[in-house]
Amino acid sequence: MSFIKTIKLGCQYLEIWPSHPLLNPVFRENRVKAAMLMARKLLPPFIVFILVWAYYRGGGFKGVEFMFALKTTWPMTLMCVLFLLLIPLQGYYWLGKRAKTPLNKKQEIFYKGLCQKLSRESKLNPTMFDLAISMKEGIKVLGADFLKQL
Repeated sequence: MSFIKTIKLGCQYLEIWPSHPLLNPVFRENRVKAAMLMARKLLPPFIVFILVWAYYRGGGFKGVEFMFALKTTWPMTLMCVLFLLLIPLQGYYWLGKRAKTPLNKKQEIFYKGLCQKLSRESKLNPTMFDLAISMKEGIKVLGADFLKQL
């Protein structure tokens, strides 16, 4: 699977994964999802701050033109902005790889039991993405009590 497809799958997996406190001790996805949602809110102001700071350090507020002010600080500014943009990209990539991971035996037993309770057919080789879809539907239909079986 290509890098871009993995990133797209990670975005879908982030949206589908149910955020429930009973899942915290079992799966890492809740912590990653919280970090990714926080990054969506906090990183744009940090990027704007870095650009304004570079403009200030280049003398932009003292009457120096914009392009000349950034000429002296552009390499460090570019590296800082790229670093901040790559942090969420790494999270989406991890989520995409995690979504393709096959279930272990205990998770597969839980998945098949959940599919029976939901009266739907389970897949032969389920992945974490399939488990997330089933758990999200199970929370809507059955409530969150079935998660205690994990």
